[in-house]
Amino acid sequence: LNHINTMRIAAARSGIYALKNIGTPKELKGTLLQDYFTRRADKALAHYKDRAILAQHKAAAKASYLKGRIDEYLSLLETAKEGANGCLLRGDTDGNAATRDGANLQTVKCGLKPPEATDRRRSGATITAASFTAPQRNDDKTSNAQPSIVNKRCLLLSSAQTHGYGNSNVATANGAEVMGGYIKIPKTDTKVTLVASTTLHTAEANQHEAWTEAHQAIQSNKGHDHADCQNETSDASDRQDIKSAITHLYGTKAPAEENIVDSKLTLILGDKTSAKLAAAEHEVNKEEIPDAIAGRASKKTLGEIDNQEELASLIAYYKSAASRKITELKQQLQEANAKAGQQNAADICSKLTAKSDCINKPYCSYNESTADGDKKCKFNETKAKEKGVPVTQTQTGGTETTTEKCKGKPEKDCKDGCKWEGTEFKDSSFLFKRNFL
Repeated sequence: LNHINTMRIAAARSGIYALKNIGTPKELKGTLLQDYFTRRADKALAHYKDRAILAQHKAAAKASYLKGRIDEYLSLLETAKEGANGCLLRGDTDGNAATRDGANLQTVKCGLKPPEATDRRRSGATITAASFTAPQRNDDKTSNAQPSIVNKRCLLLSSAQTHGYGNSNVATANGAEVMGGYIKIPKTDTKVTLVASTTLHTAEANQHEAWTEAHQAIQSNKGHDHADCQNETSDASDRQDIKSAITHLYGTKAPAEENIVDSKLTLILGDKTSAKLAAAEHEVNKEEIPDAIAGRASKKTLGEIDNQEELASLIAYYKSAASRKITELKQQLQEANAKAGQQNAADICSKLTAKSDCINKPYCSYNESTADGDKKCKFNETKAKEKGVPVTQTQTGGTETTTEKCKGKPEKDCKDGCKWEGTEFKDSSFLFKRNFL
């Protein structure tokens, strides 16, 4: 989860960098990094959701079951302390039952409760790949596992036919196992056996299965070690998510060919190496966000901002700023085109000498009172608007507009400023202006 969070923060920073520098080469660099880090975060999340979280639950379930098996019998042994048959004693030579002090039984930690859940990573001190390290071994003291005097023995650890729960032949032929198979209680009047900690984790037919399964589940819980949850170190051109990002950015067939990836990385980053990719990320992190932006009280670099809510506010701010700028540029372009169109129409009108030709134009007016020598046919913006005629046609020579020249011609005659589109001619210069917008 930490890796997912890191990738999401990096993607947000890169997106802000791209929006803040829209229209410059930095925009493409930020967009590439945003796409790459987003893909890495998505892969890590998919691995966690589909595999890692299942392994975590399995490890917790198996470990909890084992602890329950252990705690249940320990609790039973602790309560067996009345009279001379106490089960958990203070020491080797002390026949008195051990007393509880909070989480300790005498001086030994023995909390018979489920542990509290924390956000800390599990410590490997007591459970290693080679064994469980905490369980005690017989230590060659099996003769001291039970007192030799029968009336002072722990009957919960005896299954002999004449005493303990083995009395009246209730025990199995092979004795009994408790605490998930850690303690073996023989049917005969002999001492209990503690299975070695170096053996508990290995599979043995129908023996200590709770220990073996818990160990396997815990050791398999290594979701953070998967490649999808780690930083990549290979060259940028060798990373699959970089290739996918290039394919996405340039619309090439998936996956993008190697030479295309290399050339685009060189164009965007300067080279295809991992060092150049790291340098680009460093450049993003050094980008300064001024104060008063998105309600900020002070200026900071992007690398100093790791709160995702704050980063989301900055993305919204710079998206809005970019949208306003694009709208402003579109308006300026429309106004420039309108002025150019009016000038073109005015030029066309000024070249018309016949009154009928002038009047027939939807954007020209003929003024007979104009002094001789002056142009009588002039552009009339009001008339053009009333007629619903765009005034962005361009003059292509004489008194004929490109639109008029193209209109009604068959496909074979489509040339000289005309463009065949669908079933009719279009003025290519007019189309260009519209497409540009």
